[in-house]
Amino acid sequence: MDSFNVTIQSLDNEGRGISTLPSGKKVFIPGTLPGEECLIELQKESSRYAEALCVKLLTQSEHRIQPFGENIPGCNLAHLSYAEQLKYKKEKVLNCLTRIGRFEQNSISMLLNDTVASEETTNYRNHMQYKIASGKVSLTLEGSNTAVPADNSPLEYPVFSLVRRVVDSIFYDSPSNLFSGLVLRGSLRTREITMELVSDLEDSHERIISATSAYLTSTCMADKISEAIGEYKLMGIPLRMSRSAAEKRTRGGKRVVITGEDYYTEKLCGRTFRIKAGAFFQVNIPQAEKLYTLAGKEISYAKSVCDIYCGTGSIGLSVISEGQQLLGVESVAEAVASAKINATLSGVSNAKFICRPAEKFNFSDERLPSPIAAIVDPPRQGLDLGIINHLLKLNPDTISYVSCDPATMARDLMHIVNSGKYAITSVTPVDMFPQTSHVEAVVQLSKGSVPSQDVKVKFSMENVSS
Repeated sequence: MDSFNVTIQSLDNEGRGISTLPSGKKVFIPGTLPGEECLIELQKESSRYAEALCVKLLTQSEHRIQPFGENIPGCNLAHLSYAEQLKYKKEKVLNCLTRIGRFEQNSISMLLNDTVASEETTNYRNHMQYKIASGKVSLTLEGSNTAVPADNSPLEYPVFSLVRRVVDSIFYDSPSNLFSGLVLRGSLRTREITMELVSDLEDSHERIISATSAYLTSTCMADKISEAIGEYKLMGIPLRMSRSAAEKRTRGGKRVVITGEDYYTEKLCGRTFRIKAGAFFQVNIPQAEKLYTLAGKEISYAKSVCDIYCGTGSIGLSVISEGQQLLGVESVAEAVASAKINATLSGVSNAKFICRPAEKFNFSDERLPSPIAAIVDPPRQGLDLGIINHLLKLNPDTISYVSCDPATMARDLMHIVNSGKYAITSVTPVDMFPQTSHVEAVVQLSKGSVPSQDVKVKFSMENVSS
């Protein structure tokens, strides 16, 4: 492997250090920070760029801190001070808006707020995915299938470590090849948790279910976990059977409940939510409340609120007030069923949830009372152009765009602003995932042409993705 001494110039969107090889080619080095000099060893090289590992730090950044340990999954920025993490995430949003969205930097900078800091920077995750390897509950290194010990994970709720110790002890005493994964979810506020076991065995569902039930009974797993977690309540142990690569990747497959329930409850923004196994829900609850407050900041005037990609209804139900009508659209049937239950649990009677792909749903057909506000919270791939066209046809007075990927957000905003109907009024990054390079953002858009002192869009056909 070729080795070089390089100086780190900046961080990319994945939190990797960027430098330049003597050939002029860009090289990406995980775990390094701007200004640091390091000895690197090339791992991969293409005609356009290279990837390398830092073999030795020759000089260290003043912002480098001692991380929790080496190669901890999900903590790719743990070596950077938290104040600098927040600055990095703001800069990441700005870079995406200017480079991908083609917005003018000076104009968008005036609309971009500082990153909203997280109350907790460790032990904030209410949802953890584990791999079961060699009879132990483990984590998986990003970009690989390599299992590493899950001991003392700095991001998980502390109660999850209690569950893991019981499960590891049971696997040690009663080895089994039934399970390939474990999913823990729960609430600090309601003190309820669920534990989903995952199997990828190529056997009939009936046999796997029967064997799992027998294993849980013989090992007294539910009782042992309940005893270990004290004031917390184990709501249930569902089983997910995921065989195909697609099912494993999307965490899909057939689910059955072996014991108890397949959900736990959460309190958020004064509402009550039932979170079923497999359903999406924010992992950092205090930050989710800040995120939703920002998303609902400009909608108090509206008589109707459209929640596009509503999932279990968490955003829409959290932000609407009495007298406002909520319309949620979601393609996943289980999520829509949960949204309806959540509306009932929260005492919201003026909510309607429709199970249909957003790109195939004509919002205008609903004849919603005006004025209308729209909230969009798309998946990582962002909005389909068809959805953008439906949104523009709906013609809401304001749009709150909630993003988990600033790159696709920037692309979508370019299309929306280029329509001439809307102008960006604010952009606020929110740190939902401390110690990582991920950042969410809330963008507010209002009707009207773009004033000269606000956002200008440099637009050409080469910017339009096919």
